[in-house]
Amino acid sequence: MILKSNDKQFKLNDEGQITWQRDETNPLPGIPVAQIAKGEDALYPTTKLIEEAQPLAGVDKVEAEALIKEWLTRHLQVTLEPLFNLKKDEVPEGAPRDITNKLYDAMGILPRVDLEDLIAQMDEETRSTLRTKKIRFGPLLVFLPELNKPAAVRLRGLLLSIWQDKKLPAEIPADGIVSFSVEGKEIDKNYYRSIGYPVYGPRSIRVDMLDRVICAVYDSADKGVFEAQHKMAEWLGSNIADLYAVLEAMGHTKIKDPADEKTAEAEVIKTEEPAPVAEGETPEKKVDVKPELATFKLKRGKAINTGNTGRPIYVAKDKKPEAKKFTNKNSGKNSGKNSGKKPAKKEQRVNVYVAEAKTEADNPFAILEQLKSGSKE
Repeated sequence: MILKSNDKQFKLNDEGQITWQRDETNPLPGIPVAQIAKGEDALYPTTKLIEEAQPLAGVDKVEAEALIKEWLTRHLQVTLEPLFNLKKDEVPEGAPRDITNKLYDAMGILPRVDLEDLIAQMDEETRSTLRTKKIRFGPLLVFLPELNKPAAVRLRGLLLSIWQDKKLPAEIPADGIVSFSVEGKEIDKNYYRSIGYPVYGPRSIRVDMLDRVICAVYDSADKGVFEAQHKMAEWLGSNIADLYAVLEAMGHTKIKDPADEKTAEAEVIKTEEPAPVAEGETPEKKVDVKPELATFKLKRGKAINTGNTGRPIYVAKDKKPEAKKFTNKNSGKNSGKNSGKKPAKKEQRVNVYVAEAKTEADNPFAILEQLKSGSKE
């Protein structure tokens, strides 16, 4: 038999064909020996041998098909390992199991609002189980960050396209791209979300970078208002106009845009003019000052609450954000307890000793002795 069970000899191409290369060190495409097709589950396609393929000549077809199926199963489970891990038995019954099942069926990503009721039912112990599955409970999306790798994106696109009877090769973004424009195109938003590139406004955005922007919005919000930041556009790989459109697609409302004010300072990037340079001196470099961006009213709703506490997840600018505030660790905390006002925190007393130099002759060592004396008293 020519075929061997060697992962380096088999490949799955963009047309859904399993190819075989005799020399595993040969970088050229191999010979197609089988075609994958729609099965009973999107993650478990069937295979059909290409019987006229030269490597299959004189080979036992039953044995060859079993070998190819074995390779395909192993390839899927390795490339999409975080997704298949959701089906492991250690996930407790109830809300945790329901969440992992829903994520599995959705290829590893769902809007948080679709899972909010289940999330609210979990206590800290059950949540810790899901954390071992490396599930990210973001403010707007729940997803598996490890599936953002290009190989996992391509494979999900291929499997979904076959499952949904779409044409091959599948529509997938370029490897590693942060976002791309979908403006003016008729697209399947659910498909793009399922491969890890949700669509908001005119752009399809890789979910991990989108989540970073979402968290920055809520972290910087003050009294229900936030200002767009240039770093947000950099994270999205977009211009400012697209950033505004993405934020508005999330449900935030633009309330003030300095660019709308017809002044020269708001229409162009400000540049500091260098001071006159004397002969023989080196001129100072120009410093570009980025323009102030628009202010938005934060979207209110279920997505910005931590569990069932009803508290907004954004914090005021003058307060230090809580660590991991998007993981819902406070869900259900203090429920049914201390229904009255919370007792005021006891003010911590701090003793401060001050010693001043009495004369110019006083030195730091003399002052140190005064401090020690005051401490003893």
